[in-house]
Amino acid sequence: MTDRAPARDGARAGRSRPAMPSIATDILVCGSSDRGDDGAPIAAAEALRADLPDDVRVRVVGRLDIDDLLDVPAGARVVIVDAAIGIRPGEIVELPLTGLLGGRERVRPRSSHALAIPEVIGLAGLLRGRPLEGRVVVIGGVGFGLGTSLSPAVARAIPALVRAIRDAVERDGA
Repeated sequence: MTDRAPARDGARAGRSRPAMPSIATDILVCGSSDRGDDGAPIAAAEALRADLPDDVRVRVVGRLDIDDLLDVPAGARVVIVDAAIGIRPGEIVELPLTGLLGGRERVRPRSSHALAIPEVIGLAGLLRGRPLEGRVVVIGGVGFGLGTSLSPAVARAIPALVRAIRDAVERDGA
């Protein structure tokens, strides 16, 4: 899956760089398609990619890293899509980024490195000098083993996950 952002190779041989379109929303898709239900966000992104406005960029990041959030353009909102534990398989939860920062949510997104996603979001906001605006959309999963496919409950919920991502993008103040 490729990034919807335009190529940045126009500066060679005296050519001017193509203008970067304004990005209103950056969708960061977490997960791994070869790890069972962890692949649900990627499946949803593939289904939704063609129907997005030009000012929405989709980036498959795998495991969310601080650099992914630092790359969100100034003034753009972010929608992080991930699989989670702590909710029923196939259940979809959407909440503001700040909903994860309080640490009281039962939802635990799976895709980050040494730091938990709430810590990644908080640190990125500190480094940017302002909090990120956006939402998190997660789908509950049950199996995350290497080489497994989506569980039946999660596979059935992919269309609902696509709608939830689209709703998060369209929501004022994401």
